[in-house]
Amino acid sequence: MCENIKVSIVTPIYNDAKYVSETVRSVLNQTHKNFELIIIDDYSNDGSIDIVNSFNDSRIKIIRNEGNKGPAFCRNVGIKTAIGDYIAFLDGDDLWLEDKLEKQLEFMISNNYVFCCTKYGTIDENGKDLKKYVYAPKVITHKTMIRCSYVGCLTVMYKRDIHPELEIPNNITKRNDYALWLKLSECANCYFYNETTAFYRKHQKNHVSSGRKTKLIKYHTDMFMKLYGFKRMKAERYAIRNAFYYFLKKIRFVKNK
Repeated sequence: MCENIKVSIVTPIYNDAKYVSETVRSVLNQTHKNFELIIIDDYSNDGSIDIVNSFNDSRIKIIRNEGNKGPAFCRNVGIKTAIGDYIAFLDGDDLWLEDKLEKQLEFMISNNYVFCCTKYGTIDENGKDLKKYVYAPKVITHKTMIRCSYVGCLTVMYKRDIHPELEIPNNITKRNDYALWLKLSECANCYFYNETTAFYRKHQKNHVSSGRKTKLIKYHTDMFMKLYGFKRMKAERYAIRNAFYYFLKKIRFVKNK
């Protein structure tokens, strides 16, 4: 049913030598074979690009930035380069299950959905399953999305023609993936597929301590100002509300296996 549908996978990497081989293999092992894997190397200096170059597969396209530009720039480049009917995202240290594309495409097409996310699990830096799984509301409208980013970047897929000129400001250094979902949700609702399709690698440095809770508000304030041109006071109101819903999300949508 979906064999003729081409999916463009946007994968920014930066010093991911420890993980990128496993990430690429999780894409090459997909049961849905009609895809292009667009890897944007953000000027890595640890040999990541050599590892990617070692794969002999014509579906892999490699773009190397002339200098470190940041993930927003990389995702923008990947989206502009993409020629697929659908676009998906996978960072250079995360993993997909082998039927991710096949099952998600079938779910979207059979229901006529153009924007979709899925359930995903978490692993530690060494690949150990942490037995925590992340869900989302069944339907995420723009109003819901602006309250909180309920979707995992590694699970998002959308039909490219709903927003063919999708781009976010390159200077959004944090929460730039959330900015993409906000722009997409202006065009279409996001629908949740309740099946695990991917694993997010949780690094110890990403643990949300009390200090990082304050940083979350700072990051979201900056994102809302740059994405929508909000004045700081308005952006801070949105960011504080977002932090409140974020911790409600941790209670309601993050489950132990």
